[in-house]
Order: sequence, then structure tokens, then C-alpha cells
Amino acid sequence: MFVIQSKDNNIARYVWRCLPSLLALGLWTAEVEVEARERKQHQQQQFVHEDPSIQYLCRGPLAEYAACQCKDDEGSVSCINTQFNDIRMFMAVSTHYKSLTSVTFHGNNFGELPSTPLFGDSSQSSLITLNISANYIVSLNSNILRGLPNLQRFDMSNNEIVLKESDVNFFVHTPLITELYLRHAFTSTINRTVQFEILMRMFEKANLKHLQTLDLSYNYLQSVPYTLPCPFPSLQLLDLRQNFLENLEVNGTCIRGIRTINLSRFEFFHRLNVK
Repeated sequence: MFVIQSKDNNIARYVWRCLPSLLALGLWTAEVEVEARERKQHQQQQFVHEDPSIQYLCRGPLAEYAACQCKDDEGSVSCINTQFNDIRMFMAVSTHYKSLTSVTFHGNNFGELPSTPLFGDSSQSSLITLNISANYIVSLNSNILRGLPNLQRFDMSNNEIVLKESDVNFFVHTPLITELYLRHAFTSTINRTVQFEILMRMFEKANLKHLQTLDLSYNYLQSVPYTLPCPFPSLQLLDLRQNFLENLEVNGTCIRGIRTINLSRFEFFHRLNVK
């Protein structure tokens, strides 16, 4: 229902006469907008058909890198061998993606991790998998995993991490981790005993009662602490392959739930099956 009020009757009559045209113009504008949207969708579908990789283009600064793929339907971001050295790329991810389940940054040159949360102040509560392997990471920080309360799979393999006393709270923000990969993560030969003592305190403080897989392979370990498996009551797989262990002495009461301890050094697999 249209009500036209005007002190000038001529204006009111004029508007009334023009009303059908105005309505037609509005309908025509709406039709044009619909056609434009349909045309854009058709073009996008055509581009995807011609080049399927287009559907994986990222938003924000990551869009400039062909080595980055973002899958909105899966909630995943992956940048492999991009040679980034700016740790703020993680914050760029958080700015443009709010409900991610998987993030992979592999093959970069980050060096030191920030003193602030990796993804900034916003929480990525849906993130399940975080892979920051092979990034030349040397220094950690206890705040970087804050805001990732539901993280389950964490991979820091193939880095050059040197632990320090202030790192003991590194895992306290991620109590739900089930798989932890630290393969070839600690390559420094300096103070290895001290390094492992710090790592054990990190494990003890973290209360990782859901951890099922722990990978410490390729770390040149000559020995491991007697209590190594004790902080992990749900542990099923302990991977110690390709280390320099001459023997393994661990607390027997802490390995009752473990199904496999991998002690292979070359082509052989020596497994300890515990019933």
C-alpha cells in the first residue's frame, strides 16, 4: 500500500502518474542484479573448469603465492615451500579465516616464533591440525599455542629447536593433543641432557592425558629418561627410530597401554607389543 502525502497536489499527482514507471525501474534493477550475480557465478564456474586450481585461491596476502592453497569447504590453509620469513603470515590467516580446521606452513624461514599467540588475539577454536614443520624454527615461546584449545595434531618436525627454561609452559594451552610429531626437531648437540630435561618438564606441565602418538625419531638421542612415557596415560605409539640408543630403560608401569615402541635405526623395525 502506497500513501503519498504532499501539500502540493500537483506534485502528488505527478508522483502518482510516475509510480508505475518507478516500480518497473525497481523491478528492472533487481533483475539486472540477479543476472549480474548469475553471470559472475557462471564465469567463476567456467574459470574453475578451465583451471581447477582457481577454486583453491586464498584470501588476503596469501593470494599472491601459488604455493598456498585454501579450501573453504574443508576449512584448510596450506603453504608449502613458500620461503616465508614473516611470522605475521599466521595473523593474516586468522584475519581472513575464522573457522579453520587445518593449517600447514611447511618449508619456510621463520627462525623465532613470536612472544604473542601465533594467530593473534582471536581464538581458532575449531583448529584440529597445525603443521609448522621444516621452518628453521630455533626459538619457541610459551604463548604461541594460546587460542587453540581443541588442537589435536601438532607437527613441529624438521626444525632446529633449542629449548630454554621459559618454554616449559609451551603445551599447557593445548590439552587435547592426541598426536605430537617432533621428528628431527632438536638437532643441536649442545647440552642435550639439559634440553631433554626441559622437554620432560614441558610434557609434565602440559597434562597431555589424551596423547596417543609421540614421535621423537631422528633426534640423535643416546638415551631417554626413565620416566619418558609416564606423563601420557593414553600413549599407544612411541617412535624412537633413527636415534643412537644402545638400550632403552623406561618405567614399566608407564608402558602398559603402549602397543608399539619403534626402535629401528636402519631398515629393521623392532616393536614392543604390550598386552
